[in-house]
Amino acid sequence: MRMPTAFAGKSCLHIEVTDKTITGGVMKRNKKSVIGSLLFAGGLLLLSTSITAGNSMVTAPDWNLGDAQGRSVDYYADSGESVSVILFWATWCPYCRSLMPHLQALANKYKNRAVKFYALNVWEDGDPEEYFRENGYTFRLLLMADLVAEDYGIKGTPGLFVMDQSHQILYIRQAGEDDVDVSTAVREAIQQTLPPGQ
Repeated sequence: MRMPTAFAGKSCLHIEVTDKTITGGVMKRNKKSVIGSLLFAGGLLLLSTSITAGNSMVTAPDWNLGDAQGRSVDYYADSGESVSVILFWATWCPYCRSLMPHLQALANKYKNRAVKFYALNVWEDGDPEEYFRENGYTFRLLLMADLVAEDYGIKGTPGLFVMDQSHQILYIRQAGEDDVDVSTAVREAIQQTLPPGQ
């Protein structure tokens, strides 16, 4: 599996000293979450070497957001025992518009398997629900994910993560990475994680 260095150089690691735990769009701060934030930040700095060397993995932060139907979605609970693909995107982002058809093809390929695709909309000034309808996207659309993007260190779009069934980060899209290469890397990360026969 290819491991991009999404958090090296100009990449987008952004962790503040106070962690933000998202619950229904309300931000809460506590000592335990500050420690978790610092550990997550340190883990992300070591992520590319940890994954390629087979060392300990970094756990993706949990989040709770509203979907397009107004339902609350808790990431850990909703993803269950599935591999998850999380895309941070916006309707105005040309790179998102270019990447999303490739991700939809993967979502179609894995629709009957234990793989979930989440599209977390960030920094939006358009209509993400209309954009999804017009383009026939079937990912789980989650709205107003700006604070979650901060927790994941996202500074630009698209941000893309693949996590295993234990929410360990397997892949992070590298800034400027070609859509076909991203699609291949996501497919490889999914395949290596699914049980045989899936």
